[in-house]
Amino acid sequence: MLNNNGYTLIEVLAVIVLISFASFVIIRGINSTLSVSEKEAYKIMKDNIVSAGYDYVNECDNDIINTEFSFDGNNTFTASVLEKYGYFSNLKSPIDGKYVGECLVLDAIKENGVIIVDIKDNCY
Repeated sequence: MLNNNGYTLIEVLAVIVLISFASFVIIRGINSTLSVSEKEAYKIMKDNIVSAGYDYVNECDNDIINTEFSFDGNNTFTASVLEKYGYFSNLKSPIDGKYVGECLVLDAIKENGVIIVDIKDNCY
């Protein structure tokens, strides 16, 4: 008489294949989610830089801080200027950790008394 208390090699291999496939699917989902969250964090960072740009431009326009910025001539500046004047302490990208202070460029214009700050992303 045969003793049928164990699993066959085919059953064990089938379980290993199923676990491997499930692990692959789960890991791809996690990586995809992390990629999306890094890009969203970068977008939020750029929005915060634009917001700080408005503060910087308003303070320059009201002679609160003395800088080279002016609406008449030098109305383009990099995010590193905001870091220099204390609006940010760390301008590293959440995507890959590289410094983005020099490649994020802000333009400020004043139309009919309304200040508009726009950002150009030359980093990615």
